[in-house]
Amino acid sequence: VLKDLSLAIPAGQMTCLVGESGTGKSTIADLIIGLTRPQSGRVTVDGAAIGELDLRAWRRAIGYVPQDNLLLHETVLRNVALADDSITREAVSAALARAGALEFVLAMPGGLDADVGEGGARLSGGQRQRILIARALVHEPRLLILDEATSALDATTEQALCAMLESLRGSMTILAITHQQALRALADRIYRVERGGITLLPTGGD
Repeated sequence: VLKDLSLAIPAGQMTCLVGESGTGKSTIADLIIGLTRPQSGRVTVDGAAIGELDLRAWRRAIGYVPQDNLLLHETVLRNVALADDSITREAVSAALARAGALEFVLAMPGGLDADVGEGGARLSGGQRQRILIARALVHEPRLLILDEATSALDATTEQALCAMLESLRGSMTILAITHQQALRALADRIYRVERGGITLLPTGGD
């Protein structure tokens, strides 16, 4: 899928990957996470090859927000913590606050213990996405990966999520796979992935 490709994702900045579907953007994310190993070349983190890292520790340092809705028919608390008993209610509340979700969660009957319904049916699309972002943030990741995470949102909700991402800039590294101009406008660095290769674009440009 990818050939002769080289890119850098600066720490503490936001990098966007753009391009047509099927060009390898999600494959790049899989390589970074360590789910896929390159047949040649290296993926490095702070100069160390991923193969030399403790993969469990590295993956725990990554927050991943998928395009698909992966909410459980469970409480807000359990959806964010995913039954990890080491995660406290206070940590869940903090993650919800960072994701811009705490206010609407506390307004729900039961608050953190409110049931979101099957697939998050009791929440709006933007609310579901904020819960997923809180889940990604609750471990205080070094790297946040968004895989088309705003593609199904309306303009108002997308704008609010962009403001939230702007507030995270500098506190973590953000990699966004996106077709959305709003996210591209936030990026410190934009790469276009096409025909197995990659091109660095001007920020704010195409």
